[in-house]
This record gives sequence, structure tokens and C-alpha cells, in this order.
Amino acid sequence: MKRIYHLFKISLLLLIISGCGSSKVEVGGQDYDDILNLVNSREFEIEQEWAIPMSGNTINLLGNPNYIRFKGNQVDLFLPYFGVRQSGGAYGGGDGGIKYVGPAEKLVIEENSKENNIQIKFEGRQGTEDLQFFISIMPGRKSHTSVNSSERNAISYRGNVKALK
Repeated sequence: MKRIYHLFKISLLLLIISGCGSSKVEVGGQDYDDILNLVNSREFEIEQEWAIPMSGNTINLLGNPNYIRFKGNQVDLFLPYFGVRQSGGAYGGGDGGIKYVGPAEKLVIEENSKENNIQIKFEGRQGTEDLQFFISIMPGRKSHTSVNSSERNAISYRGNVKALK
């Protein structure tokens, strides 16, 4: 009887483990090709859903204006910032976010078909602040953006990619 009970427990455990596996978004195929075409057109926008500061909790950005818009070689972006600023910035001035409008300097777009993602890297300058942007776009039009700054702690964001209107 104990043997049947142990076999039942093991079977149940295996069933639970196999049922808890995450479902995969289509990798490769049409979804990846659509994303690649969208990025190569350089006419797309990323809207962030989450801010992930270096220290602290993840912050939901739904309802807060934010965007990264690519139009050709130009980028227009505003990302709310939550973190520590080491230097720069005017007292009581600014809008508290990372803002950049201009060319995507040192733009690199790399396709990683093995990982089914697209990496975008570029730089910009906001006043005296040097900014580096690293964006990964994955199947399902999901994105992960990291921003390094010469005057602030690094911050990351998670969001979604869509075509420009």
C-alpha cells in the first residue's frame, strides 16, 4: 500500500511540475519577422509599463506619460526617472524624467535569431548629461530598456512595442 501511495505522490508531483511550465510565445516565424520589419522601418514606439530602479521596488507606469519614438534616425523620448541623481539638474527645475530629442547617435541594431530578439543601442545627450540606451525587443512585442547616465543611477524599464500612428 505504501508503494502505491509513493507512486501516486510522485505521479502527482510530475503532473504539477509539467502543468506549471510557462507557455511560450511564438519564437521565430511570423511574430519575429513582423517585429524585425517594424524595427528596420524605424517607425515605431515603445511605451513602458514598468520602471525598475537600481534600488527600490518596481513601479507601475500605466497612466504615466512615457515613450520612446523612433522616426528614421531621430529619437524622441521621455521616461519618468526614479532613482538617485549624483550631479547636475537645476534646483526645482526639470520634469524629473529622462528626456531626449535628436539623432540616435552611434545607433546599432543587431538581430539575434538564436535568441529571437533584437538589440538596439544608441546614445544621446541631455544638457550636460550623457545617456546610453540599450533596448531588447522580444517576441510578443515586449521590450526591456536600460538607461545608463553620467549623472544618475542606472534604471530599466519593461514595455511594449507598436507601430507609429
